[in-house]
Amino acid sequence: IEGKPGATMRSGGPYDGWWNGGIRNTATFHNTIAVLTEMVGSPSPIRIPLVPQRQIPSGDLAMPVAPQIWHFRQSVEYSVSLNRGVLDYASRMRENLLYNIYRMGKNSIERGSRDTWTANPRRDAAILARLRPSSEVSAKSVSDSVVWAAQHDASLRDARGYIIPADQPDFPTAVKFVNSLRETGIDVKRATREFSVNGKSYPASSFVVMTAQAFRPHVVDMFEPQSHPDVFPYPGSPPTPPYDNAGWTLAFQMGVKFDRVLDEFTGPFESITAWNVAPPQGRVIGATDAAGFVTDIRANDSHIAFNRLSAANVPVFRTTSSTAVERSTITAGSFYVRADSKTTALLTTIASELGINFHGVRSSPPGLVPLQRARVGLWDQYGGSMPAGWTRWILEQFEYPFERVFAPQLDAGNLNAKFDVIVFVSGAIPAPGGRRGGARAAAGAEMPPNLPPEYRTQSGRVTTDTTLPILREFVERGGTIVAIGSSASNLISAFNLPVTDHLVENGASLPRTKFYVPGSVLSVHLDTTRSLAAGMASSTDFFFDDSPVFQLAAGADKAGVKPIAWFDSATPLRSGWAWGAKHLEGGVVALEVPLGRGRVVLFGPEILQRAQPHGTFKLLFNALERR
Repeated sequence: IEGKPGATMRSGGPYDGWWNGGIRNTATFHNTIAVLTEMVGSPSPIRIPLVPQRQIPSGDLAMPVAPQIWHFRQSVEYSVSLNRGVLDYASRMRENLLYNIYRMGKNSIERGSRDTWTANPRRDAAILARLRPSSEVSAKSVSDSVVWAAQHDASLRDARGYIIPADQPDFPTAVKFVNSLRETGIDVKRATREFSVNGKSYPASSFVVMTAQAFRPHVVDMFEPQSHPDVFPYPGSPPTPPYDNAGWTLAFQMGVKFDRVLDEFTGPFESITAWNVAPPQGRVIGATDAAGFVTDIRANDSHIAFNRLSAANVPVFRTTSSTAVERSTITAGSFYVRADSKTTALLTTIASELGINFHGVRSSPPGLVPLQRARVGLWDQYGGSMPAGWTRWILEQFEYPFERVFAPQLDAGNLNAKFDVIVFVSGAIPAPGGRRGGARAAAGAEMPPNLPPEYRTQSGRVTTDTTLPILREFVERGGTIVAIGSSASNLISAFNLPVTDHLVENGASLPRTKFYVPGSVLSVHLDTTRSLAAGMASSTDFFFDDSPVFQLAAGADKAGVKPIAWFDSATPLRSGWAWGAKHLEGGVVALEVPLGRGRVVLFGPEILQRAQPHGTFKLLFNALERR
């Protein structure tokens, strides 16, 4: 009617149902019609070229657009028309829409109240391979009913609910996970006293999330692994990549401990009505005659405590062995402070606000290591960098002081006078010709015309000839570089470190026909005796997105290279898609490389991905210390 051609739908766009990044699925999983639209155009006029095959009307492009000069006003007008169309449809179909929203919610409550099974292509394939391992084992010898029964075994039922115990090592982070559920309208209950389910006892303040609720699909999406199918256009072809991530299970990424309960259960539960839940108040325990206090580093928020204590000029130490306290043991690598009246009062305030405990000990633990807050620089670029932006947010939330540093400041040199640690996120360090791990051209462009004076010190890019020799000098003089993702793999070549690419075959990178892992959650083994892994579990879920995987080269051991985390299994997939995952086994994903008087810390996976994987934040935090 309005003569606005060019709209495409379905396969006309690259989006798929696995894309959670635009919050489209979140709306869908809340019984809402989710509409994703994007419009061509920018503030400057652009040319719509002639694409002959796009001039033929189809089910995906019913009304082609003619080649023309396209102005931003047209984009705005198209958007206005779409919005009016949605409002018109909603007003005319309001009774149907409102009833269907009600019906979807009711269906979800009913599903959560009875036994259900969610189809899982990978699990079903394994069942078929077990029951019918060859063509000789046909449907005649193993009937469909037998296969159906195996697919619907009682142990494979969907959960009726999830219990998040209050006695897990990092309960404040579990509270943050619960708040993410509350912020999306999920009903969460809290135990008013100790209770038992299936013979297991849980303490008071544990959280319970039942699946018999209107937004059940979102609950499942946050707790259960995603199982992305193997998508290949034809046999032997490379896989068709998802638009965004293939797996994102938030409970896994945040390192939250929980139990799936398959049968209906009840307990002394009260519904939480608050929008945001505060963790139970922490305490200072055993202050009388205490020589000092220790707090468990397994809680992420212990790093906030470290920063607050350091800001108050309270000396902080790390323990080098586990410390026995009342009825428990505090893991090695935890924070220790000496007792005095000022410190005890400050600890009381911190414990109350953060929900972590400080335990008094009668004597100082042996082998204490003094700590100081490092002077931290975070690489950034004019116009912004999404990974750098998320890193800024994380550092701010955990109260780490830092300074953004741009290419011109790096090129000016004398970095050791300003920084102890410089962090380079993925995309910061230029590739020496392209490597696995999503390498892209480094940061920034030449100075745009008419750039305001206050931004001119941000313009420019990290270069191989100028910047990287200065960065190497920074490390050799005692500095620490933390490099993540593509920046990690690119620094290996730039600094000629004794580390190689693990994902190779016959000297060449593995092709996608043999190995492909888009954004997914994988299980990784850590050497928790290393200071960089202090406070982490020996098996931790990492977010992996076609990330670099390393292998120690000849001479690495002699050079003092310390592997921190590696794949110890040929089947590390926890959520998402991992084609050819067997090639990951033995590959290193986190390591520390001495260089001169300093060190280079390399993390292949995206340990800070969109500020979601709280379970791997400690790898960065542990690197931001000056000893």
